[in-house]
Amino acid sequence: MKQKKKWCVGLCVGIFLGFSIESSAVADTLEVTPLSTIERKTTHKKSEDVTANFIEQIGETARDIGQKEDLYASVMIAQAILESGSGQSELSQAPYFNIFGVKGQYEGKGVLLPTQESDSQGRMYTTKATFCQYDNYEASLNAYAKLIKNGLSHDPSFYQGTWKSVASDYTAATHFLTGRYATDPHYHEKLDKLIINYELTDYDNVPKNTKETTDYILPLDDPIVTSTYGKRGQSFHRGIDLAMDEGTKIQAAGEGRVTRATYHPSWGNYVTILHPDGLTTLYAHCKKNLVQVGQEVQQGEQIALVGSTGNSTGPHLHFEVNRSQSLVQEQLLDPIEVLGE
Repeated sequence: MKQKKKWCVGLCVGIFLGFSIESSAVADTLEVTPLSTIERKTTHKKSEDVTANFIEQIGETARDIGQKEDLYASVMIAQAILESGSGQSELSQAPYFNIFGVKGQYEGKGVLLPTQESDSQGRMYTTKATFCQYDNYEASLNAYAKLIKNGLSHDPSFYQGTWKSVASDYTAATHFLTGRYATDPHYHEKLDKLIINYELTDYDNVPKNTKETTDYILPLDDPIVTSTYGKRGQSFHRGIDLAMDEGTKIQAAGEGRVTRATYHPSWGNYVTILHPDGLTTLYAHCKKNLVQVGQEVQQGEQIALVGSTGNSTGPHLHFEVNRSQSLVQEQLLDPIEVLGE
């Protein structure tokens, strides 16, 4: 139920050559192979037009998956471009839709295709291998996301360094993939070039009009706004400050999944929530966090207590809204505009 919003402004918010990757949630036997080693049929068109069309086909799906799974969609799209030849490889087209060169079977479906492998001496030879067959690009993208989030059977955190909440930006994620997802020492350079040339970082963010269709509620009942969003002299205030008695219960502004519940020298005890529309809300200076990372919360559910931890001069809630899970300043939104009047 939407809450009536009231406030007072006091000043007047793999590719592995040595690993076999397995994930029962993704495939019966999952292994990633560079599509450059697969003997494939390609359609010869102007590369830029082909790549732009391919991005248009998978971009928004990658954006949605990236927001939900804490991944850089820009990296996901760049890998798909590189591994599938911009969707022109035989394996990446209908009826297979395998854009990441994943070996094995997906929901019991696979296709046998020629591929090149290396022997113990590093010599290449042609053989045949079974590759996952998907119903569409979305299924292939989701399977990739599950691999990156679930890791390997012997090391679930194998790809954790690529997650948005861990990697500071997309370049940190591509560097982490080099030597892990691909053996090519220049893998990150190729991905970075694609990301820059096609401005793929746009897909790491929530569309600017998202907030217009989403209802959020105040995290406190009848708070006093003691500091607003934006420039304050030479500094920039990332959110709004809501004054309230210490120990007052803080509620989730919207439903979502807790992505952080920890301590920061400036924010003190703080919580972040990733919402279904891709926005992330942050609640800082809490006396105590009442939720854990991974917990699903409902709008209005109690998540923390008002406090004055971290860099704070008195009990209040610092509240932020961000289009990016990385919490970068460039993607901040004015919480009052998101909450509405």
